Amino acid sequence: MQSGWGEGVHLEDLTEVNAAFNLAGPRSREILAKLTDRDLANDKLAYMRVRSASVAGVPCRILRIGFTGELSYEIHCPAGYAKAVWEALFEVGVDQGLSPFGVEAQRVLRLEKGHIIVGQDTDALSDPISADAGWAVKLEKPDFLGKRELVRIASNGPRDKLVGFKMDRPDPVPDEGMQIVVASLARGRKYDIIGWVTSSRLSPTLGEAIGLCWLPVERATHGQPFDVFIDGKLVGAHVHHGPFYDPEGSRLRM
Repeated sequence: MQSGWGEGVHLEDLTEVNAAFNLAGPRSREILAKLTDRDLANDKLAYMRVRSASVAGVPCRILRIGFTGELSYEIHCPAGYAKAVWEALFEVGVDQGLSPFGVEAQRVLRLEKGHIIVGQDTDALSDPISADAGWAVKLEKPDFLGKRELVRIASNGPRDKLVGFKMDRPDPVPDEGMQIVVASLARGRKYDIIGWVTSSRLSPTLGEAIGLCWLPVERATHGQPFDVFIDGKLVGAHVHHGPFYDPEGSRLRM
């Protein structure tokens, strides 16, 4: 297969070669340590680091990640050994209260940390600067696809921002896609749409309804109130910047 620059490229789909699962929680280091000789101490496997290790006798790659907001390890192993590693983890972790959790739980956990889902909280019209991910853009590079537009946005400032929010009360929790409105000055129209909710959940840990939304930049300051249109009524919310849970990140770096 030829790339756009004329270089010969061979592609092979390795999607199903490896399996991966996440071991998360304050006891995850203690559980994983029973199955590997790899030193899991912070100074040996720090947050956002990767190491190769044998887990339950299986060669694995361990990623120290934190999208759940807690101390956690993402374990990658050959797909044929995934069931053996999974069962070994539960065998040594059952006394520590280890239990499986699914995608819906992960969605709540990632939202409590303010992590976005690309394709849900963003779309083809959004950009990393407006989505508070400008740290991932290196404008000093000589060239890359989209650089001209990102330089313009960085220079002029974004028009909209992706921000966190808290509802003023736990109920109701707005559905994803619901509109954020203000009173309209136009005749024949009661409200104008100024933004929309991209993610929302009730956080059992916080006892609050939280989420992410797009707002005009002038309305996106921390603490600024706004209204979500829910079932024909205006329900109050306010902007929240940063993680909702453990904003210092101390738990995932423990």
